[in-house]
Amino acid sequence: MPIGSSADPDIFGSFCKTREDQSNSEESAQSARSQLSKEDLKNATNDASDISESFDNFPYYLSEDTKCALLSSAFVHLQCKDYIKFTRHISSLGQRALLSGSAGTEIYQQYLVKALAEHFGARLLTVDSSMLFGTSKELESYKKGDRVRYIGSLLPTNVILDGHSPPEFGSLGQICLPFEENRSSKVGVRFDEQIPGGIDLGGSCEVNHGLFCSVDSLCLDSPGWENRSKHPFDVIIQFISEEIQHGPMVLFLKDTEKICGNNDSYYGLKSKLEHFPAGVFIVGSHIQPDSRKEKANAGSLFLSKFPYSQAILDLALQDLDRVHDKSKEMSKGMRHLTKIFPNKVTIQPPQDEVELSRWNQMLDQDIEILKANDNTSKIRSFLTRIDLECSDLETIYVKDRTLTNECIDTIVGFALSHQLKHLTATNPDPSIDLQFSLSSESLKHGVDMLESIQSGPKTSNKRKSLKDIATENEFEKRLLADVIPPDEIGVTFEDIGALKSVKETLKELVMLPLQRPELFSKGQLMKPCKGILLFGPPGTGKTMLAKAVATEAGANFINISMSSISSKWFGEGEKYVKAVFSLASKIAPSVIFVDEVDGMLGRRENPGEHEAMRKMKNEFMVNWDGLRTKNKERVLVLAATNRPFDLDEAVIRRLPRRLMVNLPDASNRRKIISVILAKEDLADDLDLEAIANLTVGYSGSDLKNLCVTAAHLPIRELLEKEKKERALAEVENRPLPQSCSSNDVRALRISDFKHAHEQVCASVSSDSTNMNELVQWNDLYGEGGSRKTTTLSYFM
Repeated sequence: MPIGSSADPDIFGSFCKTREDQSNSEESAQSARSQLSKEDLKNATNDASDISESFDNFPYYLSEDTKCALLSSAFVHLQCKDYIKFTRHISSLGQRALLSGSAGTEIYQQYLVKALAEHFGARLLTVDSSMLFGTSKELESYKKGDRVRYIGSLLPTNVILDGHSPPEFGSLGQICLPFEENRSSKVGVRFDEQIPGGIDLGGSCEVNHGLFCSVDSLCLDSPGWENRSKHPFDVIIQFISEEIQHGPMVLFLKDTEKICGNNDSYYGLKSKLEHFPAGVFIVGSHIQPDSRKEKANAGSLFLSKFPYSQAILDLALQDLDRVHDKSKEMSKGMRHLTKIFPNKVTIQPPQDEVELSRWNQMLDQDIEILKANDNTSKIRSFLTRIDLECSDLETIYVKDRTLTNECIDTIVGFALSHQLKHLTATNPDPSIDLQFSLSSESLKHGVDMLESIQSGPKTSNKRKSLKDIATENEFEKRLLADVIPPDEIGVTFEDIGALKSVKETLKELVMLPLQRPELFSKGQLMKPCKGILLFGPPGTGKTMLAKAVATEAGANFINISMSSISSKWFGEGEKYVKAVFSLASKIAPSVIFVDEVDGMLGRRENPGEHEAMRKMKNEFMVNWDGLRTKNKERVLVLAATNRPFDLDEAVIRRLPRRLMVNLPDASNRRKIISVILAKEDLADDLDLEAIANLTVGYSGSDLKNLCVTAAHLPIRELLEKEKKERALAEVENRPLPQSCSSNDVRALRISDFKHAHEQVCASVSSDSTNMNELVQWNDLYGEGGSRKTTTLSYFM
């Protein structure tokens, strides 16, 4: 019972004791019910007329290669079974096909096999590991001292076990060395009679009496154990042999890795599948393991953090050895599957990026469904094991995590305590109800309690997800620390008072392609813009616009400067530049912001420029828009500068949209001032229009400095007033007055801004040479410029 529960311990203990006694009395009945029967297979069979899925209304992307390979393999067995003798030595037309797909394609494969059966008008029989071995069997773990019988694993009778003949069927023994692992593990059994090749189990029993046996080769010594002797595939073969008289069938084997996970199961399954009658097509489901993270992360933590510790290096090498052993075990299992299913059909993902993005979204949704169903199944199995039930368990939908046995134990513990607490509150002395069942409300309470225990701050979760990105090299790893998630930037378009036309253009060019990529998937002219230049005089809000774009679009923000990509080692600068774009692609959608871009990507004809700097520029432009760049990748380069005329021509070409952020006019100055003063205490007669007219030529930064200076005047007056009152109190020999608080600061008046205007002037002159050059450059290259060029006259 969880800590903090107030349920009566006596009631709880007597309740569990009664349920345990009832469970023990029904143990043999549960064992009998776990056996595979023809009735189970009949319930798992779907007629072709009952299958709604088809290739015509297939909900996912389906490659023509995958479809043709599957139809070609199944055609002979489902339509022309008299010609099967010609296909015995053709692997691509074998009776057994392995349908292989990436992680998350379990539901996809079910749809595909159903569409296959519907196409040929065949009945579909779906079998998974729980039907073959029983759900209780899979969760069953033997304890030391349990009396067991040897019933044989999924081996043919003539296979030799560990170099010796297996024990006789029904041999009685006792568990000496239990191991609580999966079905493929073995336990040490001390048999009552001597067995061929027996051992002493490391001194745990007499010589010739001990043997390590797989879990599925044993059963508890209880009434009805003889019923377990029949191989489950014998029942399936017998069922299909009878049903095949009424038409072709498709047998879909899910969880093939579990079914033939070890050598014993492999030999048994292979021998059984070779005896299936003609007219049935067998499809095995296989999910390809995703070992990229394992390879990338194996030992990297130790090797990167402790590069000089020999002990830690040894630990890291041991970890790599374990990964290598695991990969060898996986490759061995894959060889088993290839021998059982020589005909392999691979599910091909779409090549188009937009289609691939939609495909991945659907697979992610399927993974959530599978995770929720698996969690529900685990909770049901746990409740069954403790002889409890919940009638509406399907309403408990946990999709955001995989529940471990410890989590389920915690959930059920909180749920049972919660329900018993309410039971004792309504009835102080309740009698034991043998039909007691948990309510979904109590289980929901258990799930909520688990989430509250394990939940953490959202910001740290976002940071953790960025840290979990698999980086290819040290350059990406260092740059990843400088990535700012969109929810941490803190600037939105509402924080920018003016620039309405610029904001609308940015929403159309940047945010829309990032948020709605499906709208830009048609044709060649709707490719998202890959580069935008914001130019104009200093202090007009170019950097704030870039931050607002990243926030509103939900994109990760990468701020690039020379200090972040330069290195004292020759050649590393280019590697940092390449890492910027490869990292941006991994965390897409992303915005690469280059402030003061003229300093990084200026003209290359400068004679005093270093060779390393020129190579970095070339590398930047190649990765930005070169042969290997992808047109529909959701990575945007957003640049800002005060001197666009110093940029290299190749850089200007890669910035097709060039927006001038000019000094605000009177109406825009009023909007900027209203945003700056939105949270300030203002006098009722304060005229923002007058302030806007007073500040001709001011930039947005100048206006903020003006407002800050004006805000200091009331505080200065308050301090002067305090100073005079303190001096007067000292003269009159009175106690000193208390210091004023923020509530005593008066509201801002128009006089404050007029006084501040005398101190803060415009930082940019509208008649300066730089401003004239900006206007001329905007006319030639900017958004909405006149594009008028001067034609050379014949008379110079």
